[in-house]
Amino acid sequence: MTDQATPEQLRQELKDIDAELAELRRVVGDAQGRRGEDGDTSEGFQEPEDIATELTGINETEAVIDVLVQRRERVEAQLKNLS
Repeated sequence: MTDQATPEQLRQELKDIDAELAELRRVVGDAQGRRGEDGDTSEGFQEPEDIATELTGINETEAVIDVLVQRRERVEAQLKNLS
């Protein structure tokens, strides 16, 4: 028995990765869209700590996206090699 994935398994993995990428990109877009927005009780000033936290979260999510894109490319290459 081999550890090699079947084409069907690789296609499903690509589908799962694409769904995860879409969700993470949506989250980043939402976070970037909220940056600088004032809340109902805001006086127009956002604490530097809050800005730093938001930016860190966005950067971390973008790093995860980069890893998933690389994983997607590897899975695509595996699928191509099986064809």
